[in-house]
Amino acid sequence: MRAFRYVVLSFLLAPGITDAATLGEAKIGFTADRVLVVDGHSYRGKIWTMPGRERHEQAIEAFRPIFLLRTDNPIGEVVLPQLHTTVQFAMPPELRLLRSPQLTKNPAGQETVNGIATTKYRIDETVPEGHAEGNLWLSRDGIPMKLAGSFTAKNGKVSTIRWELDHVKIGPQPAALFEPPEGYSKLPPEAVAPLLGLRLKPASSH
Repeated sequence: MRAFRYVVLSFLLAPGITDAATLGEAKIGFTADRVLVVDGHSYRGKIWTMPGRERHEQAIEAFRPIFLLRTDNPIGEVVLPQLHTTVQFAMPPELRLLRSPQLTKNPAGQETVNGIATTKYRIDETVPEGHAEGNLWLSRDGIPMKLAGSFTAKNGKVSTIRWELDHVKIGPQPAALFEPPEGYSKLPPEAVAPLLGLRLKPASSH
């Protein structure tokens, strides 16, 4: 469920409201500027992608953490260059739900988003964690150019989410971008998550 995975990723990259992360399914390498708006709060960052790997940079408080995610590893990493530190965290069990093609079963036409041709899909999906609805604009190569919608959690909390990519540059990305720097200290999530306003599950909880 591509759209739900970007909802989950949006929660990770927005301070103070998340404990989850996930990957997209782009079939090609690209880099882009990313705008994320959660409940009216805007966050700007960058994304680099190769099939199976993603790097997200996001300014949070006084930090600029780097999130490294892989489809073949249930453990994600946060790199904190200012602290010369990396933090490993467990991907949540929701990831088991994110490979369903159901969210692309309702195409709603063709649109161009910031110069990239996309198919617009209507989202109306219930999962154990809650209900997602809205629209996803996906390129033929799997680039999630835009997402606009809401997610209602089981406890009734409603979060509105908008995700949009711009200045997309398609092409292979250096492998080093998706690896943590050598020589960095490793700390448990509970040691740094409060600094970032995030809730990260320890890698040992997987």
